[in-house]
Amino acid sequence: MIDKDKIFKLFVNGKEISGDKTEDEIKDFMNGPYAKIGMFVKLIQNHEVFHKKLEKFLKKEQPNYNVESTKEASEFTVYNRAWSYIKDIDINSKEDLNAIINFEHKALLKVLSSSITFFEVYEEYEKCAHLHKIQKTVKEI
Repeated sequence: MIDKDKIFKLFVNGKEISGDKTEDEIKDFMNGPYAKIGMFVKLIQNHEVFHKKLEKFLKKEQPNYNVESTKEASEFTVYNRAWSYIKDIDINSKEDLNAIINFEHKALLKVLSSSITFFEVYEEYEKCAHLHKIQKTVKEI
């Protein structure tokens, strides 16, 4: 489970504390399951927001530009980068399971669903299976 005290002691009065110990604590947190799930979710959510804004901008500006091919290329990049975070999550690990339990379920389920759909198109069924296990666990909670 995430130790909120470790996170909050990285800062004093809103200012970051410097030092090797702090860097190690940050690295430990970023290598932990809660941060990995968070990065997975945020990458995909931010990608969706970016495309809505880009589409609005392009309708206004009307450049000579293929929206669909750009969207396809950026989706490929984002979903595969997001995969690099979620691939190590093991629902059989107590620490990973606690991170799943403590994460906001609605956002996680939405992103897992869109990721499964994305990887199905590319027939990457091993990834879909892994994501489905996590999805099933979240739904059971």
